[in-house]
Amino acid sequence: MIYSATATSKTVTQTNRVLRNAYLLLGVTMLPTIGGAFVGALYPLMQALGWMSLIVFIGAMFGMQTMIIRNKDSVTGIYWLLAFTFVMGYFIGPLVGYAVGLSNGTQIIATAIGGTAAIFFIMAGYATVTKHNLSTPSIGKMLFIGMWMLFTVAILNVFIDIPALSLAISSIVIVIASGFILYTVNNVVRGGEKNYILVTMTLYIMLLNIFQSLLHLLMIFSGNRD
Repeated sequence: MIYSATATSKTVTQTNRVLRNAYLLLGVTMLPTIGGAFVGALYPLMQALGWMSLIVFIGAMFGMQTMIIRNKDSVTGIYWLLAFTFVMGYFIGPLVGYAVGLSNGTQIIATAIGGTAAIFFIMAGYATVTKHNLSTPSIGKMLFIGMWMLFTVAILNVFIDIPALSLAISSIVIVIASGFILYTVNNVVRGGEKNYILVTMTLYIMLLNIFQSLLHLLMIFSGNRD
């Protein structure tokens, strides 16, 4: 029993360390994201490259994620993560810039930020205290497939531009991204993931998706976007 208690204590300590480091790093990633969004709003790539900017975005997203994963056990991984968040901020900059230009844009952005934060705290909090296993391989596979399907449909909708489909995509993205937060945090709590850089990357991507989707929905329902 002494050994069991010691092992449990070590597991809890490790879990707390991973979550603490991940949350701290997640907070730091907001700085390059804001900087990237500011630059992206002023100098949008879409104006220069048109739809080709989508290819640049996809290439940058997957390329930089690959570098983060390859360097996940060193400080280089943190540098790549911060660079990644700057680039992601740059690509959402035009959307944020558009929202800022609306008569109620500041309120919409503040609501989207508040909603994103609320979803994160609720999902992460529940994943930390629940006794249910929310990080089984089957759940992870289901979320992964769902996100890939949505990503594919979203890319197609860039060309066909169906407003109702865009609305549905944004709504479902929030649900799936929230599920990923539950899965990721619970996986750390149960000792399945011990690398805080990878945890931060996953949580960041999900939060960015939630924020972007909420912002899009709020603009639609406020009558400011088709």
